[in-house]
Amino acid sequence: MIDYNLISDHYKTLSPKERLEELFNEYDPEKILMTSSFGSTSVILLHLISQVRPNHPVYFIDTGYLFEETVAYKDLLAEKFNLNIQTLKALDNRHRFTKENQSWKYNKDLCCFINKVDPVDQIKSNYDIWISGLLGFQNVNRQNLRIFEPKEDIVKFHPIIDLSKEDVSLYTHIYDLPTNPLVFKGYDSIGCTHCTHKGQGREGRWIDSNKTECGLHV
Repeated sequence: MIDYNLISDHYKTLSPKERLEELFNEYDPEKILMTSSFGSTSVILLHLISQVRPNHPVYFIDTGYLFEETVAYKDLLAEKFNLNIQTLKALDNRHRFTKENQSWKYNKDLCCFINKVDPVDQIKSNYDIWISGLLGFQNVNRQNLRIFEPKEDIVKFHPIIDLSKEDVSLYTHIYDLPTNPLVFKGYDSIGCTHCTHKGQGREGRWIDSNKTECGLHV
């Protein structure tokens, strides 16, 4: 049985770029899934993947409720880093159901599942490792995550999980990376228009409920 605690301890001694390099050397690249929200901190991992594994597919989940700024930001980074963007969407009839019923008001978990979680679930079985750009400082659910987190059906890989806010800011500054324009408007965490408000950290997400995650990372 693979000891992912031991592997995580080894990877902790490496830089984020070295972690990705080793991952792609040790595992079949065709079995490695990468997704991105193109949110406020996504640019670091996208910049790294463009250096380590150019043209590796990056799956972008279009919920149908994204800010125009986020979509434009995705296009900007795709061109700047020459990213191989693959778009995932819910089936038209399922998305239409959430729109007509305004599910984000009455059943947020269902809305997230239909428009975000299920599209990823449809392809997840094709992969063994899932690269994610979660950061430990973002909320309590993430602060104790290891670099490798085995789940029932896939192993999550968090190459930048232990970066601090200062690390993120410094990396962005050193490489002069573009920032999602919504950050300058006061959005520190960015999701769908209906469920995202201005605020520090993730305090602007689902502010009228106890919900803290969309479901992809729990």
